[in-house]
This record gives sequence, C-alpha cells and structure tokens, in this order.
Amino acid sequence: MVEAAPGSAFPGRGNWADARVLLQDGSQLWLDELADQWDVGTDLPFSFTLDGQPSRQFLSQWKRDVQSEQVDEKRLRRTVKLQAPVTGLEVRAIATVYTDTPGVDWTLYLSNHGNKDTPIIENLKVLDVTINPGVGTTPKLHRLKGSDAQVDDWQPLEDSIEPGQRIEFAPTGGRPSQKACPFFTVQYGGGGVVTAIGWSGQWSALLERQQDGKLRLEAGMQNMHLRLHPGESIRSPRILQLYWFGDDCVRAHNLFRATMLSHIVPRIDGAIVTPPITHLSTSFYELNDSTESDVLSHLESIKGLGFEMFWLDAYWTKDGFPNGMGHYGFPIQRAEPPDRFPRGLKPIGDAAHREGMGFLVWFEPERVHFGTYLAKEHPEWVIVIKGEGPSWDANRGLFNLGLPAAREYMTKYLEAVIKEYGINCLRIDYNIDPEPFWKVLDSQDPERVGLAEIRYVEGLYKMWDDILQAFPHLYIDNCASGGRRIDLETSSRSLPLWRTDGTGFPLMNLDFDQAALQNQLMTAGLNRYVPFSTSGQMGSTPYWFRSGFNAGIAFGEDVRPADYPRDQLKQAIAEGKRIRKYFFGNFYPLNDVTTSPEDWCVMQYHRTAERDGMVLAFRRHRSPYSSYDFDLKEIEPKAKYEVTFYPTYVPAKKSVMVGAELQHLKVDIADSPGSLLIEYKRIE
Repeated sequence: MVEAAPGSAFPGRGNWADARVLLQDGSQLWLDELADQWDVGTDLPFSFTLDGQPSRQFLSQWKRDVQSEQVDEKRLRRTVKLQAPVTGLEVRAIATVYTDTPGVDWTLYLSNHGNKDTPIIENLKVLDVTINPGVGTTPKLHRLKGSDAQVDDWQPLEDSIEPGQRIEFAPTGGRPSQKACPFFTVQYGGGGVVTAIGWSGQWSALLERQQDGKLRLEAGMQNMHLRLHPGESIRSPRILQLYWFGDDCVRAHNLFRATMLSHIVPRIDGAIVTPPITHLSTSFYELNDSTESDVLSHLESIKGLGFEMFWLDAYWTKDGFPNGMGHYGFPIQRAEPPDRFPRGLKPIGDAAHREGMGFLVWFEPERVHFGTYLAKEHPEWVIVIKGEGPSWDANRGLFNLGLPAAREYMTKYLEAVIKEYGINCLRIDYNIDPEPFWKVLDSQDPERVGLAEIRYVEGLYKMWDDILQAFPHLYIDNCASGGRRIDLETSSRSLPLWRTDGTGFPLMNLDFDQAALQNQLMTAGLNRYVPFSTSGQMGSTPYWFRSGFNAGIAFGEDVRPADYPRDQLKQAIAEGKRIRKYFFGNFYPLNDVTTSPEDWCVMQYHRTAERDGMVLAFRRHRSPYSSYDFDLKEIEPKAKYEVTFYPTYVPAKKSVMVGAELQHLKVDIADSPGSLLIEYKRIE
C-alpha cells in the first residue's frame, strides 16, 4: 500500500506541481519518484498476503533489484524484482511510464524459483494505494454501468464517498465488463485519479473512505488462494493509473483518452485502427437459414454505397448457432454446412474483396456444445459442469485455453481460416460465463484456487497475440454477448464492434428510435474511456445513422428492397468518412446522459492542434423541446470560426462566427426525432 496526498508525490518527495507539469500534470512522477523507494514495502502500490502475513510486514526484508530502460522516446520501463530470502518466491513488477501522455501501467509476475511449493499466496491487490483528498472535500466515484444487454448499458454513474463508506464492485460470471466497468475515476478537491483494470476475468475493486478522511483504492483478482509449485510463474491483472489536477473530471477523461490513443489501442502499420463502416448481411434476417446465395445477395445490394467491411455473423456454421459451437478444427471444411455453404466461405471473402471491402467473420472458439466434433475428439480440453446450473448450461462446456495443447490447436485453426477465407477482421464472440467452469477446476485442489482462471486468461492473450503476430494487418472484434469483455488488456488487442446486445431487441422489432437512443447513451458513456466502439443500428436518415456512428458503424438494415433509399445511405456513409477525423479529438458530453426519450443528447469532439471540431445534437423521438442551449469547450472567445450546420447530409448554413458567440450556442431542431451536425474550424 502506498499513500499520496494532493500536491505531493509521496512522503518526503516534493511537490508534483513543481515538476513536469508540462508532461500532463506530472502523473509520470508517480512512478519515477516511487521507484527509488521500492525497497520499502509500505511504499509499493500493490500488496498481497503470503502464509497469512500482509506483504507490507516483510517486503522491506526481501532482496531488491531495480532496473530502468528507455524503451523509446515515449516510454520508460522500470522493472523491480523482489526476492524472498528463504522460499524462492520472486515478485517482479514491470511498469511502463509514458512520457508523452499521462499515466503509468504495471503488471506483477510471481515465480517460484525454489525447490518446494510456496506458502499460500492470496489477496493479491495489484493496486493498493491510499489517497489523502484533503480537508473539506467529499470524493466522488465516476464509473459506468457495464454491459448486460439493457437499455442503460454504459450509462455513467456517480457516487459520493463519505467517511466510513465502502464501495465494492466487480463483474459477474467472469466476464470483465458484465454489469460492472473496469474503468473508473475518483475525483476529490483539486484533482483525482483515473484507473483502468486489464484482466479478462473476475476482478474486483474497492474504495474505502476511512474515518480520518483518507481514501483507499484496491483492485485485483477476486478469487485467488494458491501455492506455486517449483518452477511455476503466474501473472496478475494489469493496472493503468493517471493522476490529474484541477476540478474538471471531463478534462481527466480526455487525458486518459489521449493515453489510450497513443499507447493502448490497436494499430496496423502504425495507424490507429478505427471501427469500419460495415454491413451485417444476413444478421437479423436469414439467421441460421443463411446460404451462400443469401449472403451474396446482401453484398450485391450494397455495391457502390461506400461500405468498408462485409460482416458474416454466427449463422454460417454447421448445425447453426449456438448448437454448432465446437465444430471448429481440421479439416476446416467440417465447420461449413455443405447444404448451405457448399464452397465454404472463400468465395464470399473473394467477392467482398473485389468490391473493395474487407471481410469480417464471426467465431466463438471458447464454447463447446455437447455432440460437436471437439466435444467428442478432445473431451480433455473441455471443462464441463456436471449436475449443476440451469438447463441452459447443461449442454455446453468451456474450451480450456489454459491448456497449451488446446490453445495451440485453436490458434492453428483460426490462423488457417483467416488465410483460407481472406479474413480482415476476426470477430471473436464469448457467450458463456467462464467463472462456474473455473470453479470446477478450483474445487479439485483447494490450495490452487484461481490458477485455472489465471491460466485461461494468459492463454487468451497468448492466442490473440500469436494470431496478430501471424497476421499483422488483421484486427480483432471483441464481442462477448455484446460488450461484456471490454477491459484494458482486450482494448489493447481489439475493438468492440458490438458493445451491447441491447440494441438487438429494438432492431428486431424495427424500433430504430430506441436503438438510436441507446447508441447515443453508450457513445456518451463509454467514449470517456474507450475511444472507439460501435453497436447495431438501422436507418439511413441523419438521426438514425448519426446515432449509431462512432468513427464507424455496424449497419444492419436490409438494403435489398427496390425502394430502399440507397442515395440517402450513400450520403450517410460519405458523411461518416468525412467526420471520422474528429473522433480522435477530445470528447465532451454536453448534457446529462439519460435513457429518457424526451431528452436531448449533445456531444462535442474537438481537435486541439487543428483548432476544429464538431457537435452532434440529437432531439429524441418524444422530446417536446425544439431548441437547446449548451456551452462548447476549447473555443477561443476572440477568434473567428467558420461554422457549417448540417440538419441533413447537405449543409443548410455556413457562416463565420466569433468564438464568444460560438461558445454559447442555442440550436433548433424542428423534427422529433431529429439531429444536427455542426462542424467548425478556426480561421483567424
């Protein structure tokens, strides 16, 4: 546990405000200063219990080695090794300090270099810090709801933290963003800290306000009680923290977005990967009756409209979805239903490429239904729950990525189909709660609780990393019954192109307005931490399309009818490509984010260096209010701006406005629902 106060780095180390303020508030100093003290156990930002003793009682007696290296001009790496004097247990902390943006992240690695089992290791808190918010301030916890296929997925939440109060939160079922979000912000007088957890399993977090006013932050694995055998190593969750100063929490989120964009999100050839403008083909329509002919008819209907990616979802597999999960393997043709896709998927990928589109294909490698090939051929690779759980759980097992042989087999299969089908985006779904299956393995040895989860999560990262290394121009779409596997680690390897299943229900009922409302809410919430994410949307009108667009869109409407407004959809896609650049800027939700169809939703994106940006204003379908007032951010009052108003895809008005006038804007939207896009750029 380490203690810090506003205005100081750590006890006796000077004032943060005096050093490196230009490096985004000096948050790098958090580890720079700390590293020199890591021979003192109480100064560590993590903790654990060994053989019943808290680590702060003995780590100062362990052998310490600290190494620093400049990874590149933007990153400094510090490695701290702590070696137990008797047992051979080594704790290695590897931290990356960002020198161009704020923040530092770290992961722990525990290894047994001795010749016998370690004592029991438990209560591993990769984050364990105590903050002194100062006198006369009530800290607030800002977080998001998480995904549960509900109307309020990713809605912002706020809690005050009074003395004596504890707030504990965790996901459910072992999927890291199911009902809880692994990104959160603590705000107190004069500053705060943003925390991100990277663990695609069952994490937990705690905020406790002590009676003296100090605030303790903890985060780590929720379930761990184990010994390490000789030669064994495990890794911990990953933590990214960003300390900030001031009273503007939105500014803190933009500092965090800058770190995500500079250091975390996936890149191809050095360029940040953005969500594609993609069409979902047979999704919502033919489903398990999909045929090659059906899929190609969707592709034919979207020619020339500007789509960038063609999406083939779950329904292409033998025995359909979900019963066909587990047919993956060799030869790869065994997963292809010969009656519906007699030539496999390669002709579809080839056809998409001829039209200048990438090819996205859905897989769910971690769920195995009984009776499928994998269940029969390799039952030793499948974790099953016998005689427990609801009937929905009774016909499936969890493919154990914690077993190297199983992981390598699935990696080889996915690499084979990526090459054969010409896949540009690998869509990985995960419609199964793994925690009950991990507990099956935990029950086999009460002194190894948590190891199954650790090995599984390590295996997942290894599989994704190996695939991305083999195909450097590929990217992964991270889905888990919607957005239930979004965390720091998955965000570094993938994009969430389906951040909820919650929009699927209104779209099935052709309620485009409700889906639009939910997409507005999710963008206004999740964009505070994860720069890019999308979900299903239909409708080519400006209101509907703009509601679903977030640097890209997962567009699911059937374009095949002869009377479909193709020209309007073509305009929508062209607008999306034009405004995509703004999504890299700072993000400002300009009003409260609600689920009410009577409210407005207004968001601003501003590019500081380019001195330009845009506003997206939505009057929802039951809103009685035809106008709305809001204040724009980062506008220079005395400067002049060229401002263009787009109530439709065609500009209605272009004018030159003084910054003071643009700052405080009142807009009118006559239609309900209706939208207004405003683009602005400083000209002098």
